[in-house]
Amino acid sequence: MTGEAFFRSLTRHLAQAFDAEVAFVAEMLGDPPERARVLAVSHHGADLHEGFEFRIEGTPCSLVVEHDFVSIPEGTCARFPDDEFTASNGLDSYLAVAMRGSAGGQIGYIGVQSRRRLDPNVDERAALSIFGARAAAEIERRRHEVVLRAREAEIAASRVRIVEAADEERRRIGRNLHDGAQQRLVALGHMLAMAGRRLAEEPDSAGALLDQAREQAALAGDELRELVRGLHPAGLTEHGLGHALASLATRSPLPLHIDALPERRLPGAVEATVYYLVSEALTNALKHADATEVRAEVHLVGQRLLVAVHDDGRGGAQESAGTGLAGLADRVTAVGGTLRVESPPGSGTRLEATIALAPWRTAREPFLEFGHEDDGGLGDSLLEKVLDGRKTVSVALAREWDLEGGPPRPGQRIPVLDAAGTRQAIVEVVRVTVVPFCDVDKDVVIASEAGVATPEEWHAMQRAFYDVCRDEVALLLGEPGWHLTDDEPMAVTWFTRVE
Repeated sequence: MTGEAFFRSLTRHLAQAFDAEVAFVAEMLGDPPERARVLAVSHHGADLHEGFEFRIEGTPCSLVVEHDFVSIPEGTCARFPDDEFTASNGLDSYLAVAMRGSAGGQIGYIGVQSRRRLDPNVDERAALSIFGARAAAEIERRRHEVVLRAREAEIAASRVRIVEAADEERRRIGRNLHDGAQQRLVALGHMLAMAGRRLAEEPDSAGALLDQAREQAALAGDELRELVRGLHPAGLTEHGLGHALASLATRSPLPLHIDALPERRLPGAVEATVYYLVSEALTNALKHADATEVRAEVHLVGQRLLVAVHDDGRGGAQESAGTGLAGLADRVTAVGGTLRVESPPGSGTRLEATIALAPWRTAREPFLEFGHEDDGGLGDSLLEKVLDGRKTVSVALAREWDLEGGPPRPGQRIPVLDAAGTRQAIVEVVRVTVVPFCDVDKDVVIASEAGVATPEEWHAMQRAFYDVCRDEVALLLGEPGWHLTDDEPMAVTWFTRVE
């Protein structure tokens, strides 16, 4: 057992073992530590919850900074009168053991608080120290995981730059070929036609030659257009993935069926990757598989894009067999994705790509999104209120909007998506303000229809929400260790439903 499950199980068993009202695991923040964040807690009140951060000065937790083991059997409330949580709950007994990392520094502690006297014996102290060592190892594992995720985000961002630069170069070459060589060849055809009309000698043979010249010029123009299409799919940038795949299906001698596509535009490099995935699968099915059809589907699942392409051919495809799959796998990897190839002999070939969209937010098509996989139905509830007009405001991190070119403008119409990326409605922006998180007021809370009555309850709910998805937000913002603070800019978007 690891992660949150371990911490929650530990606090629950400690509370039961000591018959205590509160047991928690906290991580120290800062160097020297001035704040602590609750990782797990066994407590029925709302005033202490997972993700809660607090200053340790003026609380019994401040003693843990200087002592590996703290035991106050009674008198905690009188000793720390400014600790509102301890005083309001009458937790007069306090017990804590420090957690140290592999380098020897203090990284957190386990705390137990009770209204009755806590006076652990030698065996209980030893058990607490063992639990502290195990919890410290788990915290270090989580910290290493955050560092690895940050490195992955950095690698993904570098891949983004590489792929975007390559795609831009392809578009530049395509424009140059289209506006240069192709136009010159067209002009050549016209000039040859004029010359043909003016030729006086051997008009029959000259006319035949000129006809051939015009035909060759036309073929050259067709070949150049095909070259441009290969460098960057025609219409992909202007019209999107659906249009480009439809054009591919029209040109293909093998039937290509597109079974599912996202309803919103995807980032340019991702759209190009999906297009080449389908195109390569179609080419392989035509040349090597003796297939009768190819089917493709593209789905948005939260912040991941799932692409599947399969044919009904002979199977047996391998990445090293010279079919272009190796290069295709490299391209998918370059945008931070993974490619899986299934091709059992006699059962066709299936390509499955998974691409994380977090590094790819753009200003191309802003949207409002409600819900995520682990929100317990909250997103569906809020979406229903948008659809029936009860919810008329959305509050989101302003820095998320900045990834899409800034908050929406009054009068702008934007789609409303569910957690799967499916468009559910269109809303028109009425007004937009950006305020610190702590300044979100009662008018916003009421209009947000979040099911709470006071700003305090709304702030607590939002903190709990962002605590759940903080790793995803940290990856999106490129800020390892991100957490929601009172100063975090929030974009408050007032809107009305129009479709």
